[in-house]
Amino acid sequence: MDLFSIYFSRNLKVIIAERKGKLPVRILATALRNLESLGYTFSTKLIDVLRTWERSTFVSWFERLMGELQEMKEIDLQETIMYPRFPKQKMNFQESQLYLNVLMHSWRQQFPEHENEQEQRILWLGKLRLRVIQLGSEADFYQVGLDLLAAKAALKPVARDQLIWFVTEYEGWSAYEPEPEQIPVRENAAIYCAALLKAGRASLEQFQRHLRTATDILCLAVACSDGDVTLKENTRFRSFNRSERRVILALLEAASDPLEDLFRYKGRWLRLAERLHPGEYQHRYPKAVAALNQLRRGERPLTFHGRVERAFEQKDNQLILETLTERPIEMVGQLDRMIRFGVPVQHVIGKLEVVEEKVSTRALLRVLAHFSTRNEFQARKSFFPKGNTANLYVSTKPLQPISLEDIHTVISAVEHILLKRFAGFPPLGNVYIDERLQDFTVPWGKRRASESIRALSRASWLSLPTGDTVRFFLWWKEGMMGAEPTGRVDADLSSVLYDPMWRYMGQTSCTYRQADEYQAAHSGDMVTAPERVAKYMDVHLPSVSRLGARYMVIMVDAFKADAFKDLPECYAGWMMRQAPQSDEMFEPSTVQERMELTADARICIPAIIDVEERRILWCDLGLKRHPKMHHTEENNKADLAWIARAMTELKRPDLYTLFMLHAKARGTLVETLGMANLVFTAELESNRVAEVAEYLTEGPPVDRTVITPLEQDYITKHFL
Repeated sequence: MDLFSIYFSRNLKVIIAERKGKLPVRILATALRNLESLGYTFSTKLIDVLRTWERSTFVSWFERLMGELQEMKEIDLQETIMYPRFPKQKMNFQESQLYLNVLMHSWRQQFPEHENEQEQRILWLGKLRLRVIQLGSEADFYQVGLDLLAAKAALKPVARDQLIWFVTEYEGWSAYEPEPEQIPVRENAAIYCAALLKAGRASLEQFQRHLRTATDILCLAVACSDGDVTLKENTRFRSFNRSERRVILALLEAASDPLEDLFRYKGRWLRLAERLHPGEYQHRYPKAVAALNQLRRGERPLTFHGRVERAFEQKDNQLILETLTERPIEMVGQLDRMIRFGVPVQHVIGKLEVVEEKVSTRALLRVLAHFSTRNEFQARKSFFPKGNTANLYVSTKPLQPISLEDIHTVISAVEHILLKRFAGFPPLGNVYIDERLQDFTVPWGKRRASESIRALSRASWLSLPTGDTVRFFLWWKEGMMGAEPTGRVDADLSSVLYDPMWRYMGQTSCTYRQADEYQAAHSGDMVTAPERVAKYMDVHLPSVSRLGARYMVIMVDAFKADAFKDLPECYAGWMMRQAPQSDEMFEPSTVQERMELTADARICIPAIIDVEERRILWCDLGLKRHPKMHHTEENNKADLAWIARAMTELKRPDLYTLFMLHAKARGTLVETLGMANLVFTAELESNRVAEVAEYLTEGPPVDRTVITPLEQDYITKHFL
């Protein structure tokens, strides 16, 4: 991991400088043609700089870049690119000139010279969509690290490693000391401080700004031990040296009222205490040692949740409000319960307005989503507990109704809080919002999300592209994971069909390779992958619809592995085809979605297709075990139906609601694309939307920005 790989993988940017050479036209054009085969091209500024390079320097640099793309798209370059023996194999001079002329003509058509290169993210070369690799800068790369720190959700494993690299390897950060508000998420603060501790740059004063509670400190110890900082999984703590033990105990000494947090994670703190040897420091850190001794004796204090339940038992409305106000996030989660219990809604809202600044935008959006459908009939309510989607809780007991007046009061109050908050952001100008954004959920936590080509939030719906057959593929490899061999891994790909009422109708898998009732095909059961193996599964959607099925659930199972994270490589994805088992070539640029399976789980549900509406639901669910411990989909169809149905019925805040609130607070809503300075669209190709908006513009050109649901980091940073 280095600057090149981080910057390229996160932003598709590179940092290079002009030279005094002259790159041969045939070399440049052939390199661009090979990039086109993968769905990429260079920006105009990057091309201008590369023209000044010597041939040998460019070839070496380009090989590195293609290696990064090979990792990102997980394809075999030799079987994919147009000129696999480049630079020995290349275009002739006439072909090179023609190709460069066509490419630059496309640039001039889609991006007039006055437009900023930052908008050159997608280029359409004929009907081919190309992602643009841009010229970056040190200042922009520095911002990448700041954005990692400022992430509003726990970082994925890859992003976590990148943050650690910034802290330990990047010279530009050697003297950087972020303020607490610059690291809003506990887990990320723990990773940052652990990296400083390992690098020998620990500052107790700085740590105390970021790690204030006993749970924050536990996350630090977990991060130092390379464990799960979300605390969903247990961690085997390593041995700490004396300076590290002093830092941890000093932080615990300064923590305010740590006992409740200690007992919340009692087992982990007891195991950690064995590594801290607190008895050696009882005079230096008396409060910390006393708290750990009380934990060891099991003298549990009355917890916050205990006080809340006592207040409800005593039917003391004032005490309920005062207690919950101590923890605003907990209060938001109990709004419905308080109103059902009989606490006057005006009193509830009054307390909420007192603590509104301590409640995140995401939490308030959850309140809106909940109360907007509060009195709608729901046959069941589904809950996925934190960290384990295998344990799906389903309640068929409806909530006690509350009055429409109370519902409207809550919604109005929360909207008022959000509008007031968003009004403090920079003005947006004229805003156009696509109503189809109601199908896309607000960016949420990324703790369990897989790496994917197109980043979307769970429970978002996508329209299927043109084509009658959807092809799902699975690609995995055995080998060494660190110093441990994986052994033989049998991974499988399957789909299960359900009718509109979620009754089982059929399946396609390695044991059911052909279906009589509908058109489908499976590549078969390959049970080992020492050199990478791919499995395919084709399903013809019109024939599935004629069968009467509506939903198709996709499953990936690693039979001989403990978890996907234990495999060196494992990818799943999908693309559209004209017919099952068609001879159409596997082309990486046609892959609609592909995710790297890295979760601590052995079963994955990547997507669910609604055949009737030709939509696909982005799920990205990982299960540690088959429901009820059965070993094939044939034996757990009912449990799978519960999980899949819960995903299709899940109510989460959507992007349309979020953007409408921002537009009302700091913009002017317009009805046409041509009038808008800012366009929020459900189309995933921002360039096409920009072209239509430009065509509809009357008068002089408009400085316009187009935001799609794929702009997850941008949306999180600027709208949440």
